Amino acid sequence: MLMQGITYNTTMGLVVGVIMLMVPLFMRALQKAGDRSVSGFGWAFVFLGAFLGMTGVHMMLTWPLEQIEGVFCCAVDNVTFGEPAAFYGVMTLIVGVAVLRAEDRADRGLRDLDWVATLRPILYVAAVGGFGLIMFGIAGMHFGQWRPPEVEPIARLLSGSMLEPFMVFTLYVGTGLSALLSPFVLTSPVARKVFVPVTFIIGMMWVFLGLTLFYGHVGFFPWPLQGGGEMHPVGEPLF
Repeated sequence: MLMQGITYNTTMGLVVGVIMLMVPLFMRALQKAGDRSVSGFGWAFVFLGAFLGMTGVHMMLTWPLEQIEGVFCCAVDNVTFGEPAAFYGVMTLIVGVAVLRAEDRADRGLRDLDWVATLRPILYVAAVGGFGLIMFGIAGMHFGQWRPPEVEPIARLLSGSMLEPFMVFTLYVGTGLSALLSPFVLTSPVARKVFVPVTFIIGMMWVFLGLTLFYGHVGFFPWPLQGGGEMHPVGEPLF
């Protein structure tokens, strides 16, 4: 097994954020749709869910992951990152298919368009998964999994600080809260007033974290060569 483990949670984090940002936009489109199609949102959810689901399943089934010296999360990434990504990735894919199918059947006059009946059963499942996300957030904080690794180019700037652990804790708990509220936002104005800002803010935080990792994960791990050497060892940047 290569020492660097799985590094593509860069795009995974970005996709999570994009999904969360798309949800309030989708809700707004439903309220103002009229005769306008929302199939674009359906295809977006299909693409985002397929990517997150496939990468999440691969990460979930890669066990055990290599624990890297100076990093506190890697050995359990398949649990804390892989399982939620697989769960919500596949679910997002199914939501996208449900949106496309419901609109298609309505366009053909086969059934009235009822978004509550179409989406709420799926969102009940999402809500149950939200409890798991909240527990991941609490457990990661308790067991020190969210501490910034000192070998990571950007996160190490926060080494010794509680800022990054609290940020990751907030990401998990906030995402879990959004999932818990999701079955009720289509019919409850109160739930919607809480859900929309929480989901948008947490989505922006996921996007920000993902973008920082696009730089950080390039210099995070050693790159093994066939001869056993290293292309550029950690701690010795090229410039």
